[in-house]
Amino acid sequence: MSRQEPVQREYAVREFESSDLTPFLDLHSETFEPNYGPEWFAWKYEDNPYVDHVPILVAKRGGELVGARPFFALDVAVDGERALALQPGDTMVHPDHRRQGLFTRMTEAAIEKYGEGEPAFFFNFPNHRSGPGYLKLGWETVGEETTYYRIQNTNAFGLDESAAWKSVAGAAGLALGGYNRLSDLRTRSPDGVTVRRYESVPAETMADLAASETSSGIHVWRDEQFYDWRFQTPAWDYAAYVAERNGEPFAGMVVGTSVESGLRTTKVTDVVPTPDGEATDAQDALLHHLVRDYAESDVLAAPSALSRSALGRAGFRSDDRPPLGSVANPTTHVVRSLTGDWTHNGVDITDASNWWLTFSEQDTS
Repeated sequence: MSRQEPVQREYAVREFESSDLTPFLDLHSETFEPNYGPEWFAWKYEDNPYVDHVPILVAKRGGELVGARPFFALDVAVDGERALALQPGDTMVHPDHRRQGLFTRMTEAAIEKYGEGEPAFFFNFPNHRSGPGYLKLGWETVGEETTYYRIQNTNAFGLDESAAWKSVAGAAGLALGGYNRLSDLRTRSPDGVTVRRYESVPAETMADLAASETSSGIHVWRDEQFYDWRFQTPAWDYAAYVAERNGEPFAGMVVGTSVESGLRTTKVTDVVPTPDGEATDAQDALLHHLVRDYAESDVLAAPSALSRSALGRAGFRSDDRPPLGSVANPTTHVVRSLTGDWTHNGVDITDASNWWLTFSEQDTS
């Protein structure tokens, strides 16, 4: 018998119960910043429209909640077929109970629980610390997701004391400032395209635009239910832009803003129809309004679903090339089959070319 086995028996792993809410939030506030409360929990887990239960496993010792393994539920389109997928996130273990195998035990319990039917698969975007743990538990790497940034306040990155970020914020600061000013001169709203801003997401309009998309592969299922729920999180403030031609909407974008550790970040969270990688008048028009309206944000971020050329004209640089490539932490995309079959509806879920991702698919955006 190993030394760890008697210790392991002191921990019980089970499904979340309503009495776990307060200790869950207490542990979350000790583990993550910023500190979210019951409204956030209700939105993300209790009122999630895609599952009929709270998708969380917890670890307890002597009646104390010391760990949690939550899942963010989303319906996804897999080559046009609707399927439930779960995204691991908000994983936490109390500092006094780490290195006891609780991450593994809770994850294995979740695999056992959900391996009997739905969901179709797990997918997530772990950081460099948790990534190896997922691979040991049967996840496969899809690839690294490129993110594009427009750094508008290089001084803000002094919040990060690493020498690498100081180098980018200092030596590259003047260059980035000039690059942004040049981009502001180039970016424009194309003739014949008007853009309407909404202070809340127009669910019906966005869902209608999403219904017109022709992209295959895997991405979030965008219908009215999705837009009514997804952008109600209290963790972000959202607005939307709709591009029109001759008074008819033909493209839309959801923009989210959050402040964390003093850094004001604005993200292009969702885009419809799902772009095919080619620059369009809609992308230029929407990005023009984003840059104009969010000049006070320290950094703007956009997903690789948008065209590199349109993003470049708007002053965005990718984190897979200098200068940001040398300092940015890559976003790794991983998946796990729950059946042993790595295809769903005939689509290989490990092939990066089969995924069309925005930030809507990430639980932290």
